[in-house]
Formats: sequence, structure tokens, C-alpha cells
Amino acid sequence: MAESAFNEINEIQMSLQLAEHQMQHNPFQEQLHLSLSLVSIARGSCKMVIRPDRQAAPSFVGALHIPADRAVMQATIALPQSIFDDLAKKLRHSGSRPINLLATLDKPLTVDYDGILFIDPPVDAAITNLVWTMPLK
Repeated sequence: MAESAFNEINEIQMSLQLAEHQMQHNPFQEQLHLSLSLVSIARGSCKMVIRPDRQAAPSFVGALHIPADRAVMQATIALPQSIFDDLAKKLRHSGSRPINLLATLDKPLTVDYDGILFIDPPVDAAITNLVWTMPLK
């Protein structure tokens, strides 16, 4: 039986390249804007916007959009305020190595053995879990 040339993955590993804390004063809103390079997928990047959820939800809500015509994914995450504040603080005091993020999706993505992602049509998926790996000094 021939082995398939494709894999299905439900997790995307990313490495933080740039983090910015954006605050707007009227009305007061804040967001984290992250630029991440893809590790588990051969080409592309992810632009992630993280905002506090003032509804005090016990967890987070996340979504990922992967367009078919660009190699830039867009992710949006809503975190409870206390977790948002903690994440912003930790991003300010990161170590010398890059911070890594593992995002788990509610639907599989198809990649070949070289890590090339196949998207047709565009994909919209829920992010069901995030695991941050932050190096210690």
C-alpha cells in the first residue's frame, strides 16, 4: 500500500518575531499585535491580535483565517483581562531566545512532507488551545 504524500495536522507551531502593545484612550481599548513566523509549516507567517475580553470568560476565544492567495494567516484571540495582563507582562520580560506558540485548531490542515500547506478554498478555524513556551533567563 502506497504511503500518502500528505499529512493532516491540527497544531501550528509558531515563533514570535515582534510584539507590540497598542492602547487607544478614547474609548479605552488595548490589544497585543504579534507577528509570528511559522515553524511547523514551511512558508508563511501569522499576524495575531490579542484583546482582553471584559466579559470575564473563564477561558479564551480564538479564530484563525488562512487565505488561499496569501502566505499570511490572521488570528484573533480574546482572553480574560487578568490573563491578558499577565501575557503582556511576560512578553515585556522575555528571555534571549524566541518565544514559541503552539495553536491547536478544531479542524485539520493538509501539508505535504516538505511542510507546504495546501489551502483551497480559504480556511476558517477555531483555535481551541494555546501553549506558550517562554524561555527563562
